[in-house]
Amino acid sequence: MKKVLLRIIGIGIFHMVLYLYVVPFVIYPKYGKAGFEFIVAVAIIISIAVFGTILLEKKIKGDKNE
Repeated sequence: MKKVLLRIIGIGIFHMVLYLYVVPFVIYPKYGKAGFEFIVAVAIIISIAVFGTILLEKKIKGDKNE
């Protein structure tokens, strides 16, 4: 349960940094709307991958509590 919570918090921190700093001050001024759309797609793919690993771990371990 601790690992799952840390991953969810990590995703939240990743998105906060991405959307509050990287996108408005780095990506958008240089690449415009196309860069913004690309970085949003990348963030969604990364989030899905991390949540996918959480689900795979639960299936492999058999939903055991830590």
